[in-house]
Parts: sequence; structure tokens; C-alpha cells
Amino acid sequence: MDLSPATSDAIAITVLYSILLLWGMWVGVRQVYQGFRRPQDLLNPLFGNRQAIKIFTFHLIVVSLDLFVCGPLSLHYKSTLWYWGGRIALLSSSFPLAFYFNRNPQSFGTLIGYWVRFRNIFEISLHVVVAAVALNWFYYYGLLYWLVAYRYLDVGPRRLIQTFYNTPEKRAARPWAPVLNWVVITSIYILAALAIYNRKVIFAAPPSDVRPEHVAAMFEVVLVGAINVGVAMMAWGMTRTYTGPGPAAELLASSAAGVAGGSLPSSRADALAASASAGGYLK
Repeated sequence: MDLSPATSDAIAITVLYSILLLWGMWVGVRQVYQGFRRPQDLLNPLFGNRQAIKIFTFHLIVVSLDLFVCGPLSLHYKSTLWYWGGRIALLSSSFPLAFYFNRNPQSFGTLIGYWVRFRNIFEISLHVVVAAVALNWFYYYGLLYWLVAYRYLDVGPRRLIQTFYNTPEKRAARPWAPVLNWVVITSIYILAALAIYNRKVIFAAPPSDVRPEHVAAMFEVVLVGAINVGVAMMAWGMTRTYTGPGPAAELLASSAAGVAGGSLPSSRADALAASASAGGYLK
């Protein structure tokens, strides 16, 4: 694999980067354990639901595979197909967490809640821009080891500082703690960008300029497409199990009741009226 220069400052930065990365992974794995075995210890109580923690576990696996397997290999061999295939899979597995389980404002404070929203919009936009401009493998390297890796880099410090204000009494005694937390994780975001831009993380490097770009075979295109369809279907399927059939399912039972009575409901209001007239068994 390609490596960046191993200077004295790069060694120190690589050690710190690796510690933050492993710390974030440990927090994620511990959250999975808590969700399945000790839900009362969870910072986000929503993951006490068995289906919710399964969705988080699936996302954690996809992120890790993109960051540690698919991303580095696609960079090394200069494969745009596998690079974007991995990133699309990551995005597909992220949507359920973003829409159903985001409690950053409640867990870490309003400032970090807004910061996470800004980051999500900024990072998706930056990926779109990089995909749209002329191919530059240094940009691809930056997206992987800065933005994707940041999903682990800030988790440990953010959770640690949150313990300074995780009760109403602590928050009242330390009103500055949420701001400190935001300053720390924002600093990590900026410093990680500078470290990656200046190639100070030894095991993270753009591919060699002399290496030819990988030309994907048709079976690879089919395989990447199938994997992404599979990831999307699993994410949507687990979300469907979590949310249930939805309010429109009432119309099916109401329609059946209408058929039995010789008429079909033309709207939700008609369906509810039919439900009420049938004894109100639909909830």
C-alpha cells in the first residue's frame, strides 16, 4: 500500500490520529454491546430498541468496510467504481440514523446539534463537487481519510467531555462545557484536514502517479451494483421493520371492510369513517 513520508512530526500525528480512530471504533462497538446487553447504559436511549441497534450495527459495519477495506484498496488501485460504490453504500446505511435516531442536540447540546447538521450538508456537497470535477486522486484520498475517518475521530473526545455536563446539575455548574466540547471536536475536524492535506498520517496516502487507473470489468460493475442494491434494501427493510407498515396500512383493512359492505373508501377520511362505523377496531 502507498505510504506518506515517515518524518518525526508525521509519526507523532499518526499515533494521535490512530488513537482517536481506535477510540471512536471502541465507542461504537461498546454502544452495540450496550444496545443488545445493557440498554440502560446507553447515551441515546433510542438504541435500546432491538431493531434500532441492529440498524446502527449495520451502519457501523458498512462505515468500517468503506474506511478500512474498500476505500484504501480502491485508492491504491485507482478504481473509481469501487471508491464511489463504497461511499454510496455508506450513504445508504446512514439515512435511517440521520432521520430516526439523531439525538445530538439532546445528548451534547444545541451547538453541537447545529454543527452536525452543517457537517452533513457540507460533506455531502463536497462529495458531489469532487465527483463532478476532473478526476483528482488527491481529492479522493482527502475525502476518505478526512471526512469518512472523522466519523470515528471525534467520537471519543465528544463522549468524554459530555460526561462533564451529562446531568442537569453538572450542566448548571459547568455552562461552558457544551461550548468546550464543540471547540474540541471542531478543532479535531480542522486539524485532521490539515494533517491529511499535508500527508502527515503515514498509513494514509494518495495513490502513486505512475500507477495506471483500474479499468473495471463488467462483472465488477454488476457486483458493485448488486452490493449497493443489497445494502439499500437491507437499510430500507430494517427501517420498515422499525417503523411498521405506516398509517396507510389502515386503508387496506378499511378497503376490505368497504368491499364487504359493497363500497370502497375513496380517501383516508372515508377509511376512518368506515373504521368508526365498523366499531372502531382500527387504531
